[in-house]
Amino acid sequence: MNILDRFRPYPELKTGIINLKSGTSFRGVIWRLVEPYMVLRNVEILQDRDHAERHAVDGEVIVKLSDIDFIQVV
Repeated sequence: MNILDRFRPYPELKTGIINLKSGTSFRGVIWRLVEPYMVLRNVEILQDRDHAERHAVDGEVIVKLSDIDFIQVV
């Protein structure tokens, strides 16, 4: 059994902050998990350490699951 199967449908359809191993962070709705990717909608890219500076991103953002460091569900 895949680890993601244990949490379905969580955290799908929830707003989260997705922190990548590269240091980039996105805030958006976790729309779908389609292994090996996560699809985000209504996305903002968070620029600074305090996440105070935000920039809207057009369309959907697709993130490779192996690039995710951790997810904060908000």
